[in-house]
Amino acid sequence: MDLIEGAGSEGTISEAAAERSRINGAKSRGPKTEEGKRISSRNAGKTWAYARAFRGFLAHLGENRKEFDRLRLDLFHDYEPADRVEAEFVEDMVEKRWELQRLMRFYSSKLVAVRRQTEVERQRRLATEVREVEGSVLKSYMFEHGVASLPDSKYKFERTVIYLIALRAEVEQKGFTEWGTGGLRLLFGESPSLAATELVFDYETGRKAEAEGNESERQAARQSFLSHASNEIESYRKMYALYREKEIEIPADTRDAGLLPDRKELKNFLRAQRSLELDLQLLQEQFAAWRQYKRETQAIDIPVGELSAGDAATPPLEKRGPGRPKGRRGPKA
Repeated sequence: MDLIEGAGSEGTISEAAAERSRINGAKSRGPKTEEGKRISSRNAGKTWAYARAFRGFLAHLGENRKEFDRLRLDLFHDYEPADRVEAEFVEDMVEKRWELQRLMRFYSSKLVAVRRQTEVERQRRLATEVREVEGSVLKSYMFEHGVASLPDSKYKFERTVIYLIALRAEVEQKGFTEWGTGGLRLLFGESPSLAATELVFDYETGRKAEAEGNESERQAARQSFLSHASNEIESYRKMYALYREKEIEIPADTRDAGLLPDRKELKNFLRAQRSLELDLQLLQEQFAAWRQYKRETQAIDIPVGELSAGDAATPPLEKRGPGRPKGRRGPKA
């Protein structure tokens, strides 16, 4: 009997204790110690569900939702929002941070595209230069002005050096022949340039001296032609080396020199970057001001839950007092 009564008494005490616990729990404002608040806010941050449209469009832009989720998780872990207002600030910061990363990614992609296009054009030019010089238009131009007057290319420099070496050998071994006259015409055309005038003059002088039997004049023309031919060969070899250094063998550390965007494009990028950075900075300041505002209201024993709807919805920086940080706006678009 006593056991039954005791059981009933214990049951009555348990119900009373449970009622008191419910009453005390309703009055509780959360953990009091810093460690308790830290753990509580971290646990709270893990429960905020994402309810915005921003994430839904990432796949359509070719962006990775998992990377976005990792960024969001990291920022929630860093800021540890304790209420819905703080969580919204963090959500805004996540989106601004993602937009800033997107802008940097787009800019890097633009540089890659420019570099690829530049390299493709350079390789195309090098691959087709021989085929291009064989076109009918350039053949006509080459007949009038010679191989040496063609645009700089591997074909031009190699052919010019080969013909000059052959002409020098022809004069050394056989003298001034009709073949040499045709070779000079092929090299320098019907209207030779100023640099080629000395070679053509020496060759014509040598042929005339041979026809007249003037040996001394022929020897003088021969020595002069061989000297000028050797100088021209060396000159074209140097020009070919400079051409290869400039157009073909481009050092890796100098290839990016052509990737610098024009002034207008760079200005637009920097403006967008600065605007996003200022927006992110403003959100961080608002988050800090809201958290400070809550601490001050709790210090004067006003529960956050008893704030009016207008107070809770008003951005903290609109209610700043002495010493509160001012919000800054980004540049006008």
